[in-house]
Amino acid sequence: MKIEDYINDVIDKEKQVQPNPFLSTRIMARLESETAREAKRIPAWQKLAVAASLGLVVMMGVGIGNTRYSNSNTSSSLNINDSQIEGLNYYIAMDYE
Repeated sequence: MKIEDYINDVIDKEKQVQPNPFLSTRIMARLESETAREAKRIPAWQKLAVAASLGLVVMMGVGIGNTRYSNSNTSSSLNINDSQIEGLNYYIAMDYE
């Protein structure tokens, strides 16, 4: 019963606390000031810099892709038999089946 009395005392104390009538006004003012800070305009030169850097990255990617396909004749003619390197001759040999 002592625990229930303690809980009831805490609840009664919470009911007696008077809320601040200006709390909602202060919260709304803070929210409006935060949105005003976020609503700053981004300068045009920053937008242009971002657009130019994205264009440069895309052009570099296309250039790298083109160098890969332009050298495809030499890379496809490179054929390495790596069965000796990996020791696959044990698996390939008919004697061990």
